[in-house]
Amino acid sequence: MLSDGSHRELSIIETFEQAGDIRSIDGDMPLQRFALSRLLVAMLYGRFGHDLDVDDWKSLYDYGAGNPSLMQAILEYCDEWRYRFDLFDDRYPFYQVAGLHTAKHETSGLERLILDVPSGEPFFTTRMGDGLQSIRAAEAARWLVTVQAYDASGIKSGAVGDPRVKGGKGYPIGVAWTGHLGGYLVEGTNLWQTLMLNYVSQDVFESGEAASVQWDDDKPVWEREPLTQQATKGFDQPVERTGDTSFFHGPATLMTWQGRRMLLVHDDETVTGVLVCNGDRLKPQNAQHHEPMTAWRRSPTQEKALKRPVVYMPRKHDPSRALWRGLPLLLATHDSGNPTGGDDFIRPYSLKWLSKACPERSIPVRLHAFGVEYGNNDAVIDATVDDTLDISLVVLTTDNPQMGQMIQDAVDKTDQGIRALRNLAANIALSEGKPTEAPQQRAAELGYSAFDGAFRQWLRGIDHDDNPETLSRDWYSQARQLLQRLGSHLAGQASPKAIVGRDVNVNGTTQHYSAALAEIWFRSRVNGIFNQTATERANHRDSANQSDNDGTNA
Repeated sequence: MLSDGSHRELSIIETFEQAGDIRSIDGDMPLQRFALSRLLVAMLYGRFGHDLDVDDWKSLYDYGAGNPSLMQAILEYCDEWRYRFDLFDDRYPFYQVAGLHTAKHETSGLERLILDVPSGEPFFTTRMGDGLQSIRAAEAARWLVTVQAYDASGIKSGAVGDPRVKGGKGYPIGVAWTGHLGGYLVEGTNLWQTLMLNYVSQDVFESGEAASVQWDDDKPVWEREPLTQQATKGFDQPVERTGDTSFFHGPATLMTWQGRRMLLVHDDETVTGVLVCNGDRLKPQNAQHHEPMTAWRRSPTQEKALKRPVVYMPRKHDPSRALWRGLPLLLATHDSGNPTGGDDFIRPYSLKWLSKACPERSIPVRLHAFGVEYGNNDAVIDATVDDTLDISLVVLTTDNPQMGQMIQDAVDKTDQGIRALRNLAANIALSEGKPTEAPQQRAAELGYSAFDGAFRQWLRGIDHDDNPETLSRDWYSQARQLLQRLGSHLAGQASPKAIVGRDVNVNGTTQHYSAALAEIWFRSRVNGIFNQTATERANHRDSANQSDNDGTNA
């Protein structure tokens, strides 16, 4: 909550009613925030539709959850579909299939529902004993939504009535939909702002794109016919039709996609087990016009495999790479304006929409990245991504090309500076005749750890886009000083043998290496990297050319 930072457990209706007083959705694990936020955004699609123009969207954004008429519209929608949100209903249980069962009526324990219980390693978790015997209905509902979003692939229980089942088993159809994504949630000051900042109108598309994008049949799952144990025609994507965009339908469909058929085991108050079977298969190739909350990359490998001229895949997050290092590809200045496709990268359409529609470019937001790295043929979750950037929306939406280039240069030069730090560590190791790989790795870890907080703090202070040169100069100064401190730290740890140094054969040439020389080379390299801003470099080139023309020694 915004008022005191406390946590409260609220119903969906209470969450909408208090959305202006809620800082953010929390969960039993970070991935739940993304999954549950997408569920609420899907409800906005269900109530307000897909084709809002910029003025309509601004009105909803500005009204806020405290507006009586707006809240009445949401409550009427909730009342209309209330019967589809009963977790234990006999006919239409929420996110489940009534009567789902296997031939032997087996079910699994709660470790199959709770994603943060390591597969096959139950001792490496805080949940033991009673924690895996039963959970309350509210917690079960949160995990139900999260499993439908992120469940790993692998063999599932075979549901009676599913023709795909062989030998009582449901063979792998891939990870759940959201598991394909490198997800981005744009978080505002309160939950209402967060939901609106991720609610993308179909008006986001340029004229050349809009003609080929169909969201007419898009609706959240509770507005569709109740699911059965069988795959749903028009949603279950055959292998041979991978990349066929007709299966995506639109954002509300994907935000509530049912990649699994599930049924909770319960006693009307607590949940004690679950049955998880295969649902509707869907692969992410070319879903960029339907899934707005991830970036996309062009895949020549998939183009060759699917024999299609252009194929885009979600640009997933790397758990070992901080979010700020990939920031340049998310900026509005990265858009080419090419509606026919062919760009190597496409930034999330949620950010494209904010560039077009958001009335307050300078508002502070939190860009929150979520993702999963699967292992063992996508059958287990190896790692999760939960990273944030506190940033002004102007950074993500500015169309000032100098601003975009300034951010790109800042990231690139920071990477170059840390490579110089790696080289310093390698040269010190060479000075004492030791292997270089381990010192380089430690230096890189030290560098990125030190720069992580500094770069985030610098980004947090950017609230305008009219003077990128000053911003760039400020970062160059900070980065140079930080690298010099790190370099002095590494050099200060050099052994007596490295201080004395030794002769090293480099590419057939003998050269003396020592810790002191390594630090001199490092400082020279750092000064070269962070020497001038773009304008200063251009002025320097002009000045040099003029001096040459005057016959002076430039």
